[in-house]
Amino acid sequence: MTDQLERLTSLVALLLETRVPLTLRQIHQKLAGQYPEADQARRASFERDKAVIRSVGILIEQKVHGGDEAGQTGYWIDRAKYELQDLGLDDDERRALQVALAAVHLGPGWADDAMVKLGGSLEASSNLWAATLDSSENLPALYEASTEQRVAYFTYRSRPRRIEPWGLLSRHGFWYVIGRDVDANERRTYRVDRIEDEVESGEPGGYTIPEEYDPVAAFAESLQSIGDDDGPSHATVLIDADRAPAVLVELDPGALEETRPDGSIVVRVPCRNRLIFRSWVLGFVDHAEALAPESVRAEVVEWLQTMVTRG
Repeated sequence: MTDQLERLTSLVALLLETRVPLTLRQIHQKLAGQYPEADQARRASFERDKAVIRSVGILIEQKVHGGDEAGQTGYWIDRAKYELQDLGLDDDERRALQVALAAVHLGPGWADDAMVKLGGSLEASSNLWAATLDSSENLPALYEASTEQRVAYFTYRSRPRRIEPWGLLSRHGFWYVIGRDVDANERRTYRVDRIEDEVESGEPGGYTIPEEYDPVAAFAESLQSIGDDDGPSHATVLIDADRAPAVLVELDPGALEETRPDGSIVVRVPCRNRLIFRSWVLGFVDHAEALAPESVRAEVVEWLQTMVTRG
């Protein structure tokens, strides 16, 4: 019997080329001599091979047969998910893309692999990057989950999470996944490089992205929503009348909670990221005041008192 590496290579090639899902019996016949003859040993060996293939990011599709093969599972690999179709780039467009890839560090091998697949060369590669963009190993799984609307499962801050990914966002060299946290039943944002294990995902079409979801608006607010999951998620802030018009333009309409007789307003804003929240409030100097919850207000007051003492 052949070694596992040879068998894995043969199995991937077979499942890529097949036009119909193959049962384990058919796979055994086509890869003669590469799997044990005994049913139980063959099944165990095949399951180990599937796990190895899945661990490198290749998904083996499955389908339960009917008819003469009723109850048997057929396997194949969908080529469309792993082949890059011709984008029709001309030489100038490829060169422009090559410059962009050379200027932004995407992580080990990603930029080079992409350039080669697009027909470019690696001669212009450089370590003099203008920017660095994190390339977490979980990005492909999260991208697939968001595009196919699969619920994603992962551990974050030692807690299991279930999230309906609406999109991936990049800010200041880090990737963030934003979507609905199923258990909290609210929109949450998680930094991808802080996910503590491998992302798993459910079946395609497991949820619907809200029609009102605006990636640009979500991008602007997302960093304010990242912080202590157990603390308050929002705070109310009093804004003086002369600053109220600008704040109403900046925030969503639903943020307005009260308009007072003197023209001042009370708004409800995200505060999980205390640093960003504090900077936003203090940016108004004495034209804004954190009202509630008391714990958030106390943090702002304490920080101000510390600054006065140090000054």
